Amino acid sequence: MSRPCALVPTLALATTLACLAIPAPPADAASNAAPPIPAELTINTIDGEPLSFGDLRGRAVLLDFWATWCKPCRMASPYLRRLHKRLGDNEHFVLVGVSSDSDLEALRAYVEEEEAAWTQVWDSHDAIGNAFGVRSLPTYLILDHEGRPVKVLTGWSSRHPLALDAEIGRAVRKARRAARRAARRAEG
Repeated sequence: MSRPCALVPTLALATTLACLAIPAPPADAASNAAPPIPAELTINTIDGEPLSFGDLRGRAVLLDFWATWCKPCRMASPYLRRLHKRLGDNEHFVLVGVSSDSDLEALRAYVEEEEAAWTQVWDSHDAIGNAFGVRSLPTYLILDHEGRPVKVLTGWSSRHPLALDAEIGRAVRKARRAARRAARRAEG
């Protein structure tokens, strides 16, 4: 089943990861009420490599739920390319695209053509999107350094880059502070 595209925010992540009993992320990024996504949850990239949520711990994560046929998703591509060039995948941040396309080869061709060099996951049966309660595309889910969902945005508009930058910036700063605290504790 394919999801509708949304040019403006239409529906927040409102359901739970039922099979994992994970509540939807809070609307307020300052709240840390949601438990972390289980570290053992593993998804596969478009290259068939496993990606474990445990491996993402310690970094802010932006999950971008999208599809090649979704016009608002395509409109967001330039911003995501700039974001990836600016922050990359580093010790404090990672960008993961989760595509619900049905044709893997077409997805790979689009990713190459659009220079979407960040980690890409193929969710052809919407299992990941459904588990996270995604009902429209694009949907952006930000996880903090502990794997907790802290913010969700849906659709695409001219306001989204500023909102995403602000939320990602907060999550990255928290990840850096946590890393510094851990390093100080390790030193003694």
